[in-house]
Amino acid sequence: MTGLYAFGVLLPLALVGVLPAARLAGVNVGIVALSALYNLLLPVGLLGASGWLLAERPVSFPPPRIGPSHPEVPDRRRSAALLGVLAGGVTGFGAALLLPWAVPIVAVGAGGGAALLRLFAPVRELRREVREIESGLPDALALVGRRVDDGVAVERALEAAAAELTGETGELLDRATRRSSQLGLPVGESFFGRFGVLRTVPGSRLRDAGQLFALAATEGPPAGDALVAAGDHLRELARVERDARRELAAITGTLSNTAALFGPLVGGVSVAMVGRIPADAAGSLNGGAASTASAASAAPLGPGTLGPVVGVYVLLLAAILTGLATALERGLDPSLLGYRIGLALPTATAAYVAALVAAEAAL
Repeated sequence: MTGLYAFGVLLPLALVGVLPAARLAGVNVGIVALSALYNLLLPVGLLGASGWLLAERPVSFPPPRIGPSHPEVPDRRRSAALLGVLAGGVTGFGAALLLPWAVPIVAVGAGGGAALLRLFAPVRELRREVREIESGLPDALALVGRRVDDGVAVERALEAAAAELTGETGELLDRATRRSSQLGLPVGESFFGRFGVLRTVPGSRLRDAGQLFALAATEGPPAGDALVAAGDHLRELARVERDARRELAAITGTLSNTAALFGPLVGGVSVAMVGRIPADAAGSLNGGAASTASAASAAPLGPGTLGPVVGVYVLLLAAILTGLATALERGLDPSLLGYRIGLALPTATAAYVAALVAAEAAL
């Protein structure tokens, strides 16, 4: 990760910052070469390195799989597309007043981000609820397991645990016990039956816990120790997960900040600096026909030509680095990747344009 960040991110951003000096020195840097480097070669290289890193990572804790067919996930594809077009049109119109050449970049960044956020927001909310329920599972298993080991019926143990636990886990157990008593359902049916509280809830840990409760209802006190052991196992697993994410937090946080803020700011300031260097600056250094030729080769590198190239690179960097950081931390989940990239794209777009405008005003 450190090598990828150094040679795949910091070095290319530093080269963007060197472009003003290259222009002054009369170095022939063509716009076609820059486009091929920043919009094709570097992104492809980052994608390849990211795939290798994800394949070689030692441990993964993927989030619950929540597909578009889930009953609690509304179909927002049409509204997301409409919102993306509207956001892209409005922001593009605003950009046309300041930077006409940046209209496509601003429209894609703002519109694409708005569409992704609209599309994946329900999945994010449902996943948050699942995480809150899972956070209380170790205590729930331990509380029920100890009572079952003492000879208390699982139904009564679940009621007592629901009364003691707070948050989403306690509410889930309370709903399960009320449905069991009101409808006369066995424990397994209260979790997984037609009216079961876990029938549509994603998450393998929740379903495993529900199956353990159902098994304990048929096995009686001998299952108490198993429930307690399962709670201890989940608690240890949560600790390992926290430690792993804490170790990754430094590099993933750096990647996310670079994608959304640092990279766009450097790119915007560098484009503004190139635009403020006179076209004949290189020629004044060397003189003669050679200096005139080098000045002519440097002249096209103004904001109107260099700005779109760096802008596309900024958007690609925001998507790739944010996706890599999210996948390393949370696993390869399309909805989570889409939501995080949806946050990064408009942020990077705004940072790039703001840095460019501010630098042009200050220089």
